Amino acid sequence: MKANLHLHSRISDGTEWPAELAVRAYQSGLEWVALTDHDTLGGVQEFSRAAEKLGLKTTAAVEIDCRAPEIGYRSELLAYFPQGRYEHTKALLAEVTKGRLEYIRSSIRNAQRHFVKSQVSFEDLLQYKRKGRPELPAETFSFNKVDIFLYFKAHGIIAQEVSYRAFKKAYLDTGLLSGTSYEKPSCAEVIRTIHADGGLVVLPHIGHEFEDSLDTIKKNKTKWKEALDYFCGLGLNGIELYWYRNGDTEAINKLVAAEAEKRHLRITYGSDCHGPGSGKETMELFCGELKEL
Repeated sequence: MKANLHLHSRISDGTEWPAELAVRAYQSGLEWVALTDHDTLGGVQEFSRAAEKLGLKTTAAVEIDCRAPEIGYRSELLAYFPQGRYEHTKALLAEVTKGRLEYIRSSIRNAQRHFVKSQVSFEDLLQYKRKGRPELPAETFSFNKVDIFLYFKAHGIIAQEVSYRAFKKAYLDTGLLSGTSYEKPSCAEVIRTIHADGGLVVLPHIGHEFEDSLDTIKKNKTKWKEALDYFCGLGLNGIELYWYRNGDTEAINKLVAAEAEKRHLRITYGSDCHGPGSGKETMELFCGELKEL
């Protein structure tokens, strides 16, 4: 089946609601899709209902931010739940949601002190995030730094031409607006929790750890091998073939596929689509033929 199992909605940092995303997936000719919002399963039911009405196969999924300081890893793992059960994972993510909400609330409090004449508030940010969906509680969403950036842009607090990278460097990396930090769960804890739900763990976009560059991977063969050995030791089930921006997609994926075969890992396909206007509108740029998880 023509599969793209790495998509994001407005529930986290995408630009479309889950049902809208399912419709576009169908229009793009996909047959098997998964919503993988960051640290939340809040949009899974809406996405699944819309996808199934269109005849698409879908699997409950989430992308979890996690850390492995032993190998210098601070990124994500993908979780897929073919059996449709994820109660342990949902409980873990409920704690992460609390941390994300406190970060956003404290960041807004800092902004209120910094931008004295601006009427910013968490309640207003929540209304902006809901975008006409008042029935959705704050805990449904996975808030992040991009939400603050887009909210400030929409309200004219920062200029339209300012990039997210420049905003982050000036206001967040300096600590000027950054809120109360929260600890991401360890990769080991995340994998144990997913497996407790009968789920599968997939390592996404491994090329990101190497500048999305085949040359960088080749120059860092030891780090590449150590990362894969580490995750396999924790019980990794699969690895993702991915769409990379800089032109090395085919070469990196060929290398990843070879490692997957050598290590008996499943392969999935994902474009990491965040929707129109996000800068990562990749729905039609990448997918793959997948028979089963």
